[in-house]
Amino acid sequence: MTDALTTPEVERVLVERLRRGDRSAFNPLFERYRERLFWVAFHMLRNEQDALDAVQETFVRVLRAIERFDTSRRFYTWACQILINYCVDRLRRRSSSRENVSLEDVAAPDAGSGFDPEEAVARQEERRRVFDVIQKLQPPYRTVIILRELEGFSCKEIAEMTGTTHATVRWRLHRARTMFREIWEKEYGGL
Repeated sequence: MTDALTTPEVERVLVERLRRGDRSAFNPLFERYRERLFWVAFHMLRNEQDALDAVQETFVRVLRAIERFDTSRRFYTWACQILINYCVDRLRRRSSSRENVSLEDVAAPDAGSGFDPEEAVARQEERRRVFDVIQKLQPPYRTVIILRELEGFSCKEIAEMTGTTHATVRWRLHRARTMFREIWEKEYGGL
């Protein structure tokens, strides 16, 4: 895949081809963004299969709504907005049905050349605690903290994805960090 594919102009061409019914234009967009979308979904849903389902459903919705896509926006930002909405809906259904995240759903420890099992277990436990605290945040706060702290999006990009203002995202991020710290200190002591 060429670097030119990341340019907005090439994305617009692919979108226009999709709008004309050329389904071969779908694969370059899918290949370019499926992994990034998967990690956003995984960080929100904390389950690999749910994240895969979310990405698949996102691209189905992208195809259904491609006529409404505003080509002045970045394709990835638009697709991520669709994904986030899907994940938030999924989390609402999950909480209403009392589904719980299992320990097996927590990300596996990083393996490296100097793999230390005790250190890996400690990292996994720390990771589990972080995600347990994140899961206790209300969806708007959970979404912004995941997108900013785990995915590295700017507040401006998050505002576009979530359909809010830059100021709202900054406020939610501040509140999310404060709530995270309060929950962490209550459950695990100081940071």
